[in-house]
Amino acid sequence: MLHSEFKVETAPSGREGLATIHLLGPFAIVISDMRMPGLNGAEFLARVRELAPQTVRMLLTGYKDLDRAIQAVNEGQIFRYLTKPCGKEEMVSAISLGLIQYRANVEAAELLKEAREREMNAAAREREMNVAAEEREMNAEIDFPHELFLVKE
Repeated sequence: MLHSEFKVETAPSGREGLATIHLLGPFAIVISDMRMPGLNGAEFLARVRELAPQTVRMLLTGYKDLDRAIQAVNEGQIFRYLTKPCGKEEMVSAISLGLIQYRANVEAAELLKEAREREMNAAAREREMNVAAEEREMNAEIDFPHELFLVKE
């Protein structure tokens, strides 16, 4: 259904999905069914969030269990909650919006990383300046006895 429009990998269970993310990631979007063998969709997407925080997560479910939907949204920080049957147009639209969100997530992470690096570099320069100032101060104290004094009677 989506292979002609997007590059898609599939996995039959949450555990295999996590393995696929480890082996082939990063992925821009992960869409999970709520009912899967092993991990349910909420648990799986919560692990995806830990593993790949920039990845956009969507939940697909055939039933309208509000408690499970709330759990999924809270634990996995779900971008979209899609219900079955989900038409191709709705899925393509959700994925297109998800790709925009993924790009924004990656850009925000890069900006944060750059800001942290600038902060670390500034802190390192400040430490170097403090060490140099301390060395100058120590040298000044050491040099003082070596100054020349000319004294007349």
